[in-house]
Amino acid sequence: MNFWEQLTDGLHMHEVLLFVLGSLFFLVLLFLMVLYAWRKEKLNVLLLFFMIPIVMIGWPSIARIQINEAGIALENTLRTYESDPQDPETRKALQAQVKELEDKGVKNPKTLINMAKANYMLGNDRDALQTLDKIPEGARESVGADDLKSTILVTQDIERKLQQAEQAPTDDNLEILRISKDKLLNKAANNIRLHQAVRKSDSLTQKKQ
Repeated sequence: MNFWEQLTDGLHMHEVLLFVLGSLFFLVLLFLMVLYAWRKEKLNVLLLFFMIPIVMIGWPSIARIQINEAGIALENTLRTYESDPQDPETRKALQAQVKELEDKGVKNPKTLINMAKANYMLGNDRDALQTLDKIPEGARESVGADDLKSTILVTQDIERKLQQAEQAPTDDNLEILRISKDKLLNKAANNIRLHQAVRKSDSLTQKKQ
């Protein structure tokens, strides 16, 4: 992202316009202030007008700060949810924070990857994949977008095989599930959804035995 994209990321069109027009108005007032000073005219009238661009610039600036804070809050809540996925309040907070950032149309790759992780942890794989697709090609490797996409697909695969084995616990289905599960043991240690799938797989195969 270039400087302008970072500056306006998550702002609505009217907020961007306010920021641009306010900045231009501020520059015009500065020019007039220098001109008045050079002509030795009174500056009182101009000083009052400075309140207008300050408000115009301040509004979107506050909105931008709130977006940054929302991104940090999401990261913290995601960390909390990973340590305790059973807490309904944390889950609710995570859903609300993701929706807030989605409504803002955030484009920052670091925020997008956290939004995708949150959707994945919440079981919203489709939303997670759509969010990953918004990350620019040049930033995908640095934020781990392709790794997360691979993890999502692997999770969908093991959960699909687990469902098949639950519905039809034949020897073939259980063996396929066991082989797939064994390949995921290392990844499952640090992944809630994979860990749950592995645990369910072990329970299912043990019952069959």
